[in-house]
This record gives sequence, structure tokens and C-alpha cells, in this order.
Amino acid sequence: MLDFTRVFSGPICGRMLADLGADVIKVEAPEGDVVRSTPPWASGTSMMYAHMNAGKRNLSVDLKTPGAADLLARLAARCDVLLENFRPGVLARFGLGAEELRARHPRLIYCSVTGWGQSGPLARHPAYAPLVAAEAGLLDLDRRLRGGEAQGEVHQHGDIYAGVMACNAVLGALYQRESSGRGQHLDVSMAEARLYVSEHTGVDLAGFGGERGFDTWTFLTPSLGDGRRVHLLGNPRRLFHAWIEALGGDGLEGDPRFATPEAIGEHLDAALAELEARTRRFPDFAALERALEGRPLMFAEVRTTAEVCESEWAEQRRAIRELAPGVRVPDAPWRSSDAEIGAAGPALARGASNREVLSELLELSEAEIERLERDGVLRTGGLDPDGA
Repeated sequence: MLDFTRVFSGPICGRMLADLGADVIKVEAPEGDVVRSTPPWASGTSMMYAHMNAGKRNLSVDLKTPGAADLLARLAARCDVLLENFRPGVLARFGLGAEELRARHPRLIYCSVTGWGQSGPLARHPAYAPLVAAEAGLLDLDRRLRGGEAQGEVHQHGDIYAGVMACNAVLGALYQRESSGRGQHLDVSMAEARLYVSEHTGVDLAGFGGERGFDTWTFLTPSLGDGRRVHLLGNPRRLFHAWIEALGGDGLEGDPRFATPEAIGEHLDAALAELEARTRRFPDFAALERALEGRPLMFAEVRTTAEVCESEWAEQRRAIRELAPGVRVPDAPWRSSDAEIGAAGPALARGASNREVLSELLELSEAEIERLERDGVLRTGGLDPDGA
């Protein structure tokens, strides 16, 4: 598989396929994937870059150099899948578009990941994940569900969801090719991925503006006595009195602010303050857990990423894999009874696999590879630019 992608939306797809056993060759420009410059670093590698690109081989090619596009087209002929996340039409300018390559190699599965799709009025629209979240309605939905102001996302969910959808599409196309004998062009958009994974999309289209089902959209995180927080799951308009009783008694008899669910909704800040006054009586989460044992209420300790990744659960599940000294990334979230799954190795330096890939797939001689280096087609790079 040739992986022409950079940043997050494409690389996570390539990482997932590599975890499943695919031979993924990341094709990287001489300047490198911009994520390489994102701190923090360990063993000369950006942790974000390592997360997205573990287990891939690396081929660094200057696509603007004469002969580079032909070299990559020859490699594509030896591959099952080509993955790219450029703006529509960019690779076609080099003769590496889906139409051109599939005409020459009908079995090729060509997967394009963009913000708004290969066609339509927004095909060339800027497609950064936070912008897509705003324009696809996600920020406004978050505002309505939380009852506050719209805030930008702190996670690149749009990128990751698009990458996961791309992985699903590639796997489906590979399976279909077993019977059809033909590849296909897969057009994956970040905006459609966001709409697809939101459980509220259909609800909003139906015009329902009230409280959502399941009550899981309420985010109560009061403090405990030691300053840590606990997440209380459920709609306080409906569960307020159950929580108050479970946390140590009422004391609010006759208070009109909390007489009905509607009244609680109108005085929500006061209700949350009453809940937190009671959770603070518990010195730590263990004490709260003992007090609530056996009660039909849902709650969880608010932990850091490091805490869960260093827990007994993570150790037993082998959820984290160390690829190099200090480079720890999440391993594949699948377990198989009959297959080795997970990161096959670290994220490599730019061009680290140049010779290996070209001699293995194209049977180029050492002299031919050296000529490509002299001509500037092939590049190599050191460790990531962390100043070390």
C-alpha cells in the first residue's frame, strides 16, 4: 500500500491497515510531514507522528523532480491500495490521479480523503478538522447540548473519524475485489464522516430540539475532598434527588428551586452546587465508591491519560506499546485469536526505506538508486526537528 497522506486524516488510516498486517509505504515529501515538527519528542521522533505512522516503511520522494512521478506510478502498479489526502486534482497534475492510474492498473484501490469530497461546490473548500466541525454543525450541537457557548474542539475528531471510515472503505473494497477482480476509487469526506458518527444528526433533522434520549449528554464533574473529580452520569433534572439521597441525605425538603424537574432545570447551577457540596464530603474516589455500592447510579473517576495507560488494565491488555525508548503509543484496539495485530515497528525517518522498497518492489540496482539520489528524486532525512 502506498500512503501519500500527511497530518492525521490519512495517516491514521494507514496506521490501522499496518496494524492489521498491511505493508504500508509512507511516501513523504523532502520537507517531511508537518506533524514531525509537533512536540513533544522522544528518541528524535514526534510523539504525534509516531502515533499516526508506526509500523510503516518510509520512502521520501521529491514529486516535483523529473522522473519522480513515473517512479511512483511504477510502484503503484505493484500495490493493492493507494491512499491520499491532497486537495482534489493535486496528484492528477502529476499523472497520479485515480482515473489515470486505474486505467493502467484496474485492480488498484485508490482512496481519497478530503474535507468535503471529490465533487460538489465545496470540493476545494478549506478542510481543517476544526473548521469542518464548525461548518458541519458539530460546534452548534455541542453548544445546545451543554447549554453554553460554542467552543472549538480540542481533539481532531474530524480527521480521525475520516481516517477510520477510509480504513473501513478500503477493507470493503479489498473484499469486493475478490469477486469482481476490479479495484475502485473511494471518495471519503471528513464532513460526511462527522455527520455519520453523530447520533444526533437524524434527531436534529427531525426537528427535535428538546432533551436527548439516554441522558448521556449531561456532563457533571464535581470535586471530591482531595480535589480530584468524579463524573456523575445522567440528567440532573431527573436524577437530582436520587443523587442527593445517595450522597448523604436530603436537607432540601420544601425548597421550591428543586421541587420539580422543570424547577431544577431553571436553577441548574444551584442544583450542581448542592451536589458538589456533598461529593466534597468524601475524601477520595474509593470512599465515594464504597458509599454508592449497589445503587443504580452511574459514576466514574476522572483520570488522566497517563493514569489509565499505566494502570493494571492497560498492562494486562497491552494497550500501550513502546516503539523506541520513551516512544509509547496506543496499540491496535483489536485482539484476534488467530492473527498478530498491532504496531509492527517505530515510525521511521524520512527515506529510511528508500533502498529496501525500490530494490524489493522494482528490482532497481544500487547504481540506479544512486542515480535517483543524485538527480534529487530520492531524499533522506534525519530525526525529527526537535532541536536535539
